[in-house]
Amino acid sequence: MAEDKKKEADAKAGKKKGLPPIVMIAVGAILGGAGVVFAVPPKTVEVKVEEPVHEFVDVTHPDQIKHEFNPRTKAGKGIASLALKFVYTVREDREGEAFEQIKEHWDVANSNVLVIMKQRSMEELQAESGVRILEKDVLDDLDRTLFPEVDGHKVAKVTKVIWMRWLMQ
Repeated sequence: MAEDKKKEADAKAGKKKGLPPIVMIAVGAILGGAGVVFAVPPKTVEVKVEEPVHEFVDVTHPDQIKHEFNPRTKAGKGIASLALKFVYTVREDREGEAFEQIKEHWDVANSNVLVIMKQRSMEELQAESGVRILEKDVLDDLDRTLFPEVDGHKVAKVTKVIWMRWLMQ
């Protein structure tokens, strides 16, 4: 009889084991998946946006630099009347900044051009080589005066001088 009670107790204990292992595995998988969803942040995909390519454009400044002056002469008196425009190259997104710099430095550039012209003799202004040298000097001075370097960078560059008037008497 003691043996029968022992067998019954073992049988009852065997039946009260709890949930079957397959159910426990399924519940663990569900809870684990839910934990991953809430605990792990979502992946973010970074899309690299290419910077826009800015083109360089040539801009002819609309205002003229005009001067009438007496060039150096050996004998007699002479008068010269010169007018010019200039072309500058600038990135299209910085045109406004370049124009502001021109407005800021316009008077100094105009004065410098007059000084450069007055240093020339009548013979230099009438010779083709003298005209080219004057043009280069004016171009370099306009570039340096209108667009000074800031932190090693220039907003624009004066690239060409366009003569609008050239009169010598």
